[in-house]
Amino acid sequence: MQTKKLSVCTYHINIVKNILKKINSIKKSTLLGISIVSLLLFIFFTIIADFYETLNNASNKNAAISEFKLDINRLSETAGIIEEERQSNYTYKTNLFGSDGNIIDNNGLSSDLITALVKIGDSNNDKNISSEELKTLKIMKLKPDAFRSELKNLQYNLQSPDCNLNNYVVITQGKYAGTILYNGPIKFVDNDNKRYFGLELYN
Repeated sequence: MQTKKLSVCTYHINIVKNILKKINSIKKSTLLGISIVSLLLFIFFTIIADFYETLNNASNKNAAISEFKLDINRLSETAGIIEEERQSNYTYKTNLFGSDGNIIDNNGLSSDLITALVKIGDSNNDKNISSEELKTLKIMKLKPDAFRSELKNLQYNLQSPDCNLNNYVVITQGKYAGTILYNGPIKFVDNDNKRYFGLELYN
């Protein structure tokens, strides 16, 4: 009788052990499943976040380029108006196109801008712009006070990331006289990796 009870007890203990094993196995499987699902969800949301960040960066680049081009156009238009006033009024005390009157040499221009200027200044087609070729453009810095005054009259507000007039220069001689170019530190690069300087110059 004792042996029979012991056998029944052992049987029940074995059943309980089996049930506990199954429960533990289910728990482990569930935890593993939850972990895998969580990992997949994390990867999915990371990809989505990166995608939206890329779109946002592209949008920001496009906006910066648009603002830059608009500012270049406004500054070039302002330079033209200043030059018209200078030519029609001999008492109008300013230099060509509102410049400071001093021709900039190679040392005063960024190497990237000099490279871009090959597109309009390379007269001998050697794919380079020499100091002599550069001089023919007579590039000068802007006179900030003259431009600020005229911009205010025209109700033009510069909107690009660099509104510092000291970072812009003007071509004062030749076909492109009156054209404003960017000579500052910011790289205005579009989604095609083209860096703009003004007058559709890019490298």
